[in-house]
Amino acid sequence: MRPFRLLLEHPAYWTLNRRSVTRAFALGLFISFVPLPIHILVAAAAALLLRLNVPAAITGTFLANPLTMVPMYIAAYWVGCHLLGIGFRNINFELSWDWITTGLLPIWKPMLLGCLILGSTAAIAGYITLGGIWHLSLVLKYHKRKEDSPRRETALGKK
Repeated sequence: MRPFRLLLEHPAYWTLNRRSVTRAFALGLFISFVPLPIHILVAAAAALLLRLNVPAAITGTFLANPLTMVPMYIAAYWVGCHLLGIGFRNINFELSWDWITTGLLPIWKPMLLGCLILGSTAAIAGYITLGGIWHLSLVLKYHKRKEDSPRRETALGKK
């Protein structure tokens, strides 16, 4: 790891601020729809290139996991078929190299279009949702602090 030490020491990769974390999480959600089995590596590399929070980008990729991958990609194929006006065919999905080289060939165009659309939608929704939750938590903390302030002043005998 020593050769990468200078690269990984930049504070932008680890800082917890709303701008960096929400953008990185959205990036991870978008990458989770890329039909490759290396989501974490792609998310980490993209976060490094864009100077975003690396753990948040990796966390966003966990949307694609063994339980959700097949439904995600079938939904992406369905969306792509409807957008391109192609008839939806049943897919006999297998997690094998043979299926990737033969079974993916007739469906790759609508599937990639669907992945782009659903990935963008998930990224936008994740960005808005996480940003809203972050903002709401700050507002609630502010109001709690403001509410507790007069109690502290009376307890200290300032009023």
